[in-house]
Amino acid sequence: MSAEEVKTRGRVQAGTVTPFRRPEESGKDVLDHFDGREMCPVTQRVILVSPFPGGIHELVRDLSEDCFDVLVFHHWEQGIRNAQTADLLIFDLTPFQDPEEAALVKSLVQDAGNVPSLLLVNETLLPKLDQGMMNQELLVWPARPGEINYHAQRIIRNGGQRTPASRLMTGTSPAIFKDLWIDRNKMAVYRSGAKIGLTKTEYELLVKLLEREGSVLSREELLTEVWGTSFLGGSNIVDVHIKSLRKKLGDRAVNSIYIATVRGVGYRLAD
Repeated sequence: MSAEEVKTRGRVQAGTVTPFRRPEESGKDVLDHFDGREMCPVTQRVILVSPFPGGIHELVRDLSEDCFDVLVFHHWEQGIRNAQTADLLIFDLTPFQDPEEAALVKSLVQDAGNVPSLLLVNETLLPKLDQGMMNQELLVWPARPGEINYHAQRIIRNGGQRTPASRLMTGTSPAIFKDLWIDRNKMAVYRSGAKIGLTKTEYELLVKLLEREGSVLSREELLTEVWGTSFLGGSNIVDVHIKSLRKKLGDRAVNSIYIATVRGVGYRLAD
């Protein structure tokens, strides 16, 4: 978010912001209920680094209620050491009044590598920041209700094709790949709280690819592992089911999001 956007955050036009949608708002296939409450079908990990986290407890509450797992550290170094386990880093600069103190965090953001980050600042500090700090993702705190959730989702979504903090591990459930949530116990796949209607074969193809974590699976290997045979008389059954799976996932054969074709060999997870 640019500096101008930060300064004018209270003047966002109606309809220009897409709020984070809770699973129950999708009207489709919410997973579990406890005392009338519904569990999050997928969570994303946020590391919050704050010297005084008690001052921003509303932020932790709001993120937690909107399906973020929030891990809080008091010291900057602790947050950086654990950065690669998170989908988003949030640095709390609201206690600072001196821009030179706040500027020290800029190098920490760089140390975080490709993990997206958001800096919380107070209104007094904002006009004192240099251009380098103003080019960072900033949010004036306290913010309007729901604003932290919107910006967290936006920054994660625009963070590029980085490996998700939560990856599939063989035999575990649930699992996450990009924006897909895979419940291995129920043999179900969800996106944004909505269930994707896969057949048993399509689901098994997806899981086999996920278990290889980017390694190529030949058509013969997929035939063996999914259909229990290595020969179907030259049938293109694998290609047909992959095409159907891609369509349901909203994927494509060129510039694939989830499943990439390895010409003459088979398929693998897309980068």
